[in-house]
Amino acid sequence: MKWIIRLCFAVITIGILYCIIWLDLNALNDTRLMKNIRILSAILFLILPLIILVGILLGLLTKKWALKIEKVSLGGFNLLFDNPVKLYIRAVRSFLDTKRTLFYIDFERDNFDETLTSYYKTYEFFRNEMKVLENEKKSGRWNKKEQQELYQITNKIIHKLNDFLTTYQNNFRRWYKYVSDKNEVKCIGSDKSLEFHMTPISEIQKQYYQYNELCSGFKEINDFFENEVNKHFQVNIEKWKEIE
Repeated sequence: MKWIIRLCFAVITIGILYCIIWLDLNALNDTRLMKNIRILSAILFLILPLIILVGILLGLLTKKWALKIEKVSLGGFNLLFDNPVKLYIRAVRSFLDTKRTLFYIDFERDNFDETLTSYYKTYEFFRNEMKVLENEKKSGRWNKKEQQELYQITNKIIHKLNDFLTTYQNNFRRWYKYVSDKNEVKCIGSDKSLEFHMTPISEIQKQYYQYNELCSGFKEINDFFENEVNKHFQVNIEKWKEIE
């Protein structure tokens, strides 16, 4: 609310300065007061961009703001100045809003190979985004506690995903590539074989020799993100449960 008031005040001030400088006020044009106002207004109008630039630099140098540069579709840059806590929460919420498998795995329809890729991208995302939280002074005194909590939960996310990927990723991918290239999957507990490319993905994955362990790992990640991570980012996960 405060920034809206400040913006309105700035717009009104600029509007008044514009009128004083450019409008033809004949009645006052020759008075000494008007000449002084014109001179003062011209000076203010020229130094206004400098004042704004200095204000932005002070915000960055005093660690009250964070600067984020994002690519836009036209090949330029979008500069965002905001408190690092707000920037981080906004970025994480937008990212997690597209990552259903972090909160809910559909064992009958999801491809585990694609899910593992998504988990690795999530690991990289948090490892890069947490840099905005690393300098505690950037938060300002009002958000210091919240910033520390976000930093701690992010470290926990990175640790959980790293442990999961180290435990399951390599073995499953090697098996998945082997049966995919061979186009044949031997069924566990029998001599029967399935044609890889003509069998539903859920039936293929059930023949993986560590299927139960991998499913338990997925469930642990889902529980962690739903019960611990989402308390900080408030992602609407009910939309995925409704599909279930």
